[in-house]
This record gives sequence, structure tokens and C-alpha cells, in this order.
Amino acid sequence: MAPEPLKPAYVIWGEDRATIDRAVARLIARVEREGGMPPERVRAEETPAEDVVGMCEALSFAGMRLVVVEGADGWKAGDAAALLPYLDAPNAGTCLALIAAGQLTPKLHAAVAALGGDLRYGPDPKAKKSDRTKWLVDHFRDEVKRAGGSVSPALARSVVDRVMVDRADARRSGATAMELAREAEKLAAYADGEAVSAEMVDALVPRQPDAKVYELADALVEADAARTYDLLQDLATGDDPVAPIVVQVQLTNRFRALAQAQALGPSPSADAVGEATGIKGYPARILAEQVRALPPGAAQRAVARLAALELELRVSSLRDLGRTREDGERLVLETAARDLLALARGSRPAPGGEG
Repeated sequence: MAPEPLKPAYVIWGEDRATIDRAVARLIARVEREGGMPPERVRAEETPAEDVVGMCEALSFAGMRLVVVEGADGWKAGDAAALLPYLDAPNAGTCLALIAAGQLTPKLHAAVAALGGDLRYGPDPKAKKSDRTKWLVDHFRDEVKRAGGSVSPALARSVVDRVMVDRADARRSGATAMELAREAEKLAAYADGEAVSAEMVDALVPRQPDAKVYELADALVEADAARTYDLLQDLATGDDPVAPIVVQVQLTNRFRALAQAQALGPSPSADAVGEATGIKGYPARILAEQVRALPPGAAQRAVARLAALELELRVSSLRDLGRTREDGERLVLETAARDLLALARGSRPAPGGEG
């Protein structure tokens, strides 16, 4: 059967960057196989949409022109506006591929989808956490199979738990799926035709060091004191304890994003959060939900308290209260956690707690 004709535009997007890369490689190979030109590749952050339109409209005397734009979800509505008239009447001699981790601006995404070129690889950004986790487990098992191995569902879930973080960092968007693809290839090669075992996972798959801190941030936002102190204990113990200053930095990044989102009002949409913070997809939805759960202004006050925590960890005499400096730093961190829990409940921290 003859392949379906190429669409004039595609959006190829989602968390599964490994599959996205394979899809882009297939598209490039097909264009070249059909006598087209090598792709013109640009990044949205460096290239105005007007320039992309100019590339798409240029006449080609060597077959189909392929224009690939990486990071297209970085364009805001105003940035992408120039592409909308072009997509109403696209050049028949050009194929435009917009590559993204999250959805494009609504009008741009809809315009490309109307041309039939909406290709998502990854879970629905609006999926529940349980559904997203299931997708990641299935994704990991598929990647192990692709690499020539096999792994049970239960063991695949344990690998996902080791590396999965509900990231609120735009630079890490899609990182979990990519990390799972790398771990799948590594484990399948090590297993050498055998099924992946728990011993192999323990030996080869490191636990994501950020994971517990992201769980801690969630527990603080939810004002879950029991879970907060359990996680602080986990972070302080084990084979690879996390330094309090590392916890402080990561919590600050999380609450700073929450403060930006909370400044939008009491019930921002995930799209509005994405526009304000640069965070896309599932993490943006989680931030929007947490904004609705927090008292007004709580996130900004938490950022101020975390700034005070940094000073306490670096120069305060409070860190010397324990038997060792490490004990003192943990005490300072737990005191800050108490204050952050109070802010999440809508009450003020104890005197001297909030900077």
C-alpha cells in the first residue's frame, strides 16, 4: 500500500522524547526518500515565527522542503501568531514539523491539528497521577522489549518509582520518560536475553535523588505533617542522605513556581500557569491544583521563609545546636518545615520563623 501523503504540518509532542526522536527520524527519512531536501532545523527560542513562515514559503526546486522547529511549546500566543495565517493556506511544497514536550498555544495547536498532523507520544497531560504512572510502566516495558529484553509489570513499577518525579521544572519536562528509556536499554543489555531481575535493578538503577524532595514539597503544600516528617527522616538517613541545603534549594524552586502561579488568582488554569511559569503539561496541572489548595499568598510567604532557611543553614548559630553540625542543620530544616506547614494551613509561623 502506498503511504499516506505527508501533511503540510505536524505537531509531534509529549513526554516520550525517545519515541518523538524516532518519529522525527522517520519523517526526515521519508522526505529524503521521496526526493526532498535535508531538513532545516531551528529552535523556537532562537527563531521568530515570522522567520519560520519565510522558510516554509520559500520556493523549492529540489523536492519537498522539511522545516523542523524544536521547542515549539516555548512560543507564547503572541510569538506564534504569524504562523496562524500561514497554516490557513500552507505551502504544498513544505512540511512543517513542530516538536514540543507540552502542548503548543491553543490556537496554534488547533490549527496544526486541523490539518491532521497532531501526534502525541506520552500520557495525556491532564491524566491522573495513577494513569500517568501506568503509562510510564507500560512505556518502560515497551522500551525493554524494544531493546531485546523482558521485565515483569511489578518490577517495571519499581523502576518507575525509582526515577519518577512529578517535576515542576520546565527544563526537566519529559525527563522521566527519557530516563526510563535509558534504563531500559541498560538493563536489557545487562540481562543479555534473560528476564530483568530485582537484583539487576538494585545494581544498575540509581534512585532519583530529587524524588523525595518533590514528595516533601507535595506533603508541605498538603499540610500533611506526618508525611513531611517521615520524608525528612528518609532524606537524613540511608546510604545517600540529602544535604539540607540541597533540600532548601529544591524546595525554593518549587515554591517559587507556586508563587508565580498563585499570583494569577485563586483558580488559574493549567494553560495560564504554563504561560506564567514556562512549565507545561502534567506539572502545570499539578501546580494549578496546588494553587487552589493553598491559602492566598502562602506560596510567596513560603519563598521568604525558605530564603531565611538558607541563611540559617549557611551562617546562623542555630545550626550548631546539635551534637554535630549535621544534627544542627537537620534541626534548622525541621523548624522551617514546621513553619511551612503552618503557612499551608493558613496560620502564621511561630515568632522568628518567617523571614
